[in-house]
Amino acid sequence: MNRQKILVSATVLVALFSLVYWIWSGWGLITVDVKGKPLAEVIRSIEKQGGIVLKTNMDLTKPVTMSVHKRPLTDALEALAGSTESRWRLGYFFGPDAATLKGAYESIARGKRPEGWKSFEVPLMGETAFAGERGAPPDPRRDQWNVKAPAEKTLQGFMQAAAAGVSASFTCPETFNPVVAKVPSSGQIRKLAPQVAKAAGAKWEEVFLLMGRPPAPPGSQVADAGRDDDDFGFSGFGGGGGPPRGRGGSGDGRRPDFTLMRERQLAEIAKLPAGEQAAAKEEFEEREKFFASLKDLTDDERRAKFAEMANSPANQDRMADRQIKGSERRSPEQRVAKYQNYVATKQAATSAKNAK
Repeated sequence: MNRQKILVSATVLVALFSLVYWIWSGWGLITVDVKGKPLAEVIRSIEKQGGIVLKTNMDLTKPVTMSVHKRPLTDALEALAGSTESRWRLGYFFGPDAATLKGAYESIARGKRPEGWKSFEVPLMGETAFAGERGAPPDPRRDQWNVKAPAEKTLQGFMQAAAAGVSASFTCPETFNPVVAKVPSSGQIRKLAPQVAKAAGAKWEEVFLLMGRPPAPPGSQVADAGRDDDDFGFSGFGGGGGPPRGRGGSGDGRRPDFTLMRERQLAEIAKLPAGEQAAAKEEFEEREKFFASLKDLTDDERRAKFAEMANSPANQDRMADRQIKGSERRSPEQRVAKYQNYVATKQAATSAKNAK
């Protein structure tokens, strides 16, 4: 009897361990397999499975077709962005109270810039070249912030310093800038953001943003030409998978801060494996020299220089390699959906042009 009880107990323990391991192994992984389902339903599913807050400026009835099975959150966001022709990014919001934060989210859902808010983001120059080349974007919440206390130890001072070190945007009301009583140690941004908020006596929220292009003005062409990354929303709220591209500095319309952009680029390179850093830094320095060479040129001369750079065999190889790696991250269904969206957009652009 004792032996039989021991065997039964062992069997139960093995079964329990297997169940726990099965749950643990899939914890935080995302499974979404939909065809033509409303965007709102897909967002709720990703929020629930990933334990995140996901906001968008797009029509929540927009049909979505995508397929991911037990994939990391960033893979699911990449697939969703590809299906909806949008971009995603991570944002940290700070404010004096929860109601103020809620007001900002409601503005985003209406496709509007929250009035009286200021955003800090520092993009990588040009392509998101380094971290993105090795596969799907890493989880930006785990991005390492090597903290350097700013001259002004205020909330906005620390927000700008964080923006120069990690792949996220940092946003708060323009008039809200309390002193940060304690400088945090370096670490992952998901752990440091609440520490900065606590030291400033602020409320905070971690939000993933899925931003689509706003509707084109009546009578305008809907082609992509002439529209940049900020057309997906607005500075500080647009963005894309992995480190952001586009303008640097704060999201208040000021000119880019190239010193901060350089700091951001070097911070990203420092996160690479030791064996990859030298090549990445060499490519970065080449790009710096190229942009410096444009300083005193006319517009026509700049355009000619850009064309020359784009047509060089080395740069074409780099772009082709990145496109291949980006395509490898998508399932066959996602590739078909992306191509169908591309064809539909071009057909709409052609129809608008012919209607004139």
